[in-house]
Amino acid sequence: MKIILLECKRMMGRMVFAGFVAFILVFSIYYSHRNLVRYNLDEQGITWKDNLSEARKASEGLYLDKESMEDLREDANRYGYVNGENIMELVTANYGKSLEELSADEMEQFFQTRADTIHENLVSDVNNDYTDEEIVNFMDKAKSLSTLSMGYAEGWKALEETMGNFVFLLVIVISVPLLQLFGRDPAIKMEEMVRSSKYGKRQLDRARIIAAYLTATVLYACSMVVYFVIIMLPFGFDGANQLIQSNARTFFSLYNISYLQQFLWNLFRGYVVLIFMVSMVLMVTILIKNILASGAIIAIFMVMLVIFNQIYLYPINHWFTNFMPVKMTDFWYFYTGNELYRIFGLSISCMSWSIIVSLVLSEGILVTGLIVMHVYRKKGLSGY
Repeated sequence: MKIILLECKRMMGRMVFAGFVAFILVFSIYYSHRNLVRYNLDEQGITWKDNLSEARKASEGLYLDKESMEDLREDANRYGYVNGENIMELVTANYGKSLEELSADEMEQFFQTRADTIHENLVSDVNNDYTDEEIVNFMDKAKSLSTLSMGYAEGWKALEETMGNFVFLLVIVISVPLLQLFGRDPAIKMEEMVRSSKYGKRQLDRARIIAAYLTATVLYACSMVVYFVIIMLPFGFDGANQLIQSNARTFFSLYNISYLQQFLWNLFRGYVVLIFMVSMVLMVTILIKNILASGAIIAIFMVMLVIFNQIYLYPINHWFTNFMPVKMTDFWYFYTGNELYRIFGLSISCMSWSIIVSLVLSEGILVTGLIVMHVYRKKGLSGY
C-alpha cells in the first residue's frame, strides 16, 4: 500500500494538484454562471433570482395539458416567465409552431402527436432499419407517457446541460498526470531506479497501475461532487423526480426516467470513459516509454475522435465512435438516438451496449499493455 501511495503522490504533486483544483473551480463556476445568465431579463431589470423564485412558486401542481396551454395562451404571464418558456419550447418541439397557432383539438391530442412523431421517425430511420417488433416496443414506451408534470427542475436541467462537456474536459485533465507513470523522463529516472531496487520492478509496475485507477477514481468523484454543488446551489435541488421529457432536448426520449436517474446514468457513463482513458494512457506509455511522444499520440487520437463526431458517418459511428470517449460524453444522444445493436438475436440499446463494449475495450487495452510489458521484460529491453 505504501508504494501505491508514493506513486499517487508522485503523480499529484502540490503544483499539479493546485492546478487541478483551479481547473475544477474555474470551469464549474463558469458553467454555473453561463446557466444563470439565461434567466436574466436585463431590459426589464429582472434577475435570475427573481425568475427562479417565481418559477418555483408558479410550477406547483402544474401539468402540461390542454387547460394549462389555454391558460398560457390567454395570459402569457400566468405561470411566470420560466415556466411559460418551458411550455412554449415543448409545444414548438412537438408541433413546429407556436402555442397561439394550436387548435383546441391539437392541444387535446398533444401526447398522441408526440407518439405519432416518434413513430414517424422510427419508420423513416433507414440506418437502424427497425423490425416491427422493435417499433412496437418503442411505441409502448412512447404511449406510456400520457401526462407530464412541469414542476420546478431548473437546477437539474442546468446540471445536465453542460455535464457532457465538463466530463470530457475532466477526463482529459485527469489523464495528463498519468503519463509520467510509465513514461520516461530524465528528472525521475533516478527515483525510479531507487524504487525499483527497494520494492522490485514487478511490484512497482503493479503499484503504478493500481495508483492510476485509484487516483483517477478519487479525482473524478471529488470533481463531480464540486461540479454538482456549484451548479445546483443557485437553483436549489427541487425537481429530482421530474421526468426528463419536461426538458425540450429530451422531450422525445423513450427513457421515462427522472432527472436524478439521468444524472446517475451520466455520472456512470463518464466514469466508464475515464476507465477507458486511463487504460489507453497506460498502454501507450508502456509502448512508447516517453511522456511527450505518448501525450502527442493520445492528443492526435482525441482530435481524430472529435472530427469523427462532427462528421456523422453511420457505420463509423455505429461500430467505433459510440464506444469512444468523445461520443460517450455526448450524453444527449443516448437519450434520443434510439440506436440499437442486434447481438445474438437480441436488440440491445446503444445506451447499454456502448458501456459494455467500452469496458471490454478498456480491459483489452490494459491487458495488451501488460503483455507488452512482460515481453519487454523477458527480452531484457531497456526500462523493463
